[in-house]
Parts: sequence; C-alpha cells; structure tokens
Amino acid sequence: MMKVQFYADFTCPFSYIGKRLLDQVIEQSDEEIEFEFKSFQLTPEASTEVAIPTVEMLAKKFNKTKAEMLLRTAQIKNEANQFGLDYNYEIMKASNTLKAHRLTKWAASFGKARDITEAFFYGLFTEGANLNNEQELLQIVDSVGLNKEEAKKILDSDAFTKEVDSDRRDANTKGIHSVPTFIVDGQYIIQGLQPVNVFLQTFKKAAIK
Repeated sequence: MMKVQFYADFTCPFSYIGKRLLDQVIEQSDEEIEFEFKSFQLTPEASTEVAIPTVEMLAKKFNKTKAEMLLRTAQIKNEANQFGLDYNYEIMKASNTLKAHRLTKWAASFGKARDITEAFFYGLFTEGANLNNEQELLQIVDSVGLNKEEAKKILDSDAFTKEVDSDRRDANTKGIHSVPTFIVDGQYIIQGLQPVNVFLQTFKKAAIK
C-alpha cells in the first residue's frame, strides 16, 4: 500500500481544493492509497476567544474594503467550483484551528481522518462553521459517525497537541513552508495544486522503487 501524507490547514482555501484533488487521484490510481493528514497550522497565534469574518480579516491584512476583498476572492471561489466546491466568503469565519487538528489526529485512530478532514473543510468553507467552537466541532464529529462524548474528552484535555506540534516541526525539517503539500511514500514531495497526471506519474515512480 502506498501512503500519501497531506500537509494542510483547514483555513487554507487551496488546501481544500488539494483535498478534492487528492480524492480524484485516489479514485484514478491503480495503487491502493493510504491517506495521512499532517497538521500545518498557518496561524497558530490566531485567537482562541473569537472568530472574525474571514473577509474582514483579509481586508485588514491587505488594507482593502470588504467589497474589494469579495472581488479578490471571486477567483478562488471560481477555482474551487471547478472541483465541485462552494466557497461562501460572505459567511466564512477565521478561527484558531488547533482543536480541529487535534480531533483529526484522534479520528485517524478510527480510520476516519479522510472523512473528518472533508467535513471540517466543508463546514468552514461552505457552511461558515467556527472550527474553534466546541459545539460546532462536536456536530461535525457526529456527522462522520464518531462518538461526541469521546471527542469532548479530547477537547477537554491536551490530547494530540504534541502530535500537531510534531507535524509542524516535521514539515520544517522537510523544507515544507506552504500548503497544500503532498509526500508520496515518504520520498516524493508534490507542492501546491498540480495536475492529476503529476500525481499518477509520481505514484508509478514510487511503485517501481
């Protein structure tokens, strides 16, 4: 079985597109693929107290008005549409994603990493979910068939925090400084949104090795 490590953050619009791209690759590949989510928080310093509208955050960052930022995000929205994704910047929230990353690590122990990754992305980009809000996170956990009570115990502790931190250190060691990034069988690095054929050729190369 071939492993693909997917470095991403839930607030990154290109990471969600990358997840859907990887889904296509897995469907088209002759190889059996093992999915591993690797945490890469883009803004670990983000507030854990409040979640602000994403457009307001971007407008402040780039010194633009809200209307100007909605126009600038239209291109990303159109790109996402090509992968069957619906980005709703009008309701999207920017939040600290540590809790979601920790829950993804927990979900992986039940073979649910790929499912919950999709659910967190969909929640944030399509439904405007606050991925720092415990109740919203637990609803997403429940939607993929995982136990909410067990998930709450994870949130009430510091479980999987070390694993999330370890992923970021591991990324730095490998020279990964942006997401999405994919590592095939621990050897071949694919950075950014590449054509499906690039992935399939890389899989063939890894299989020969």
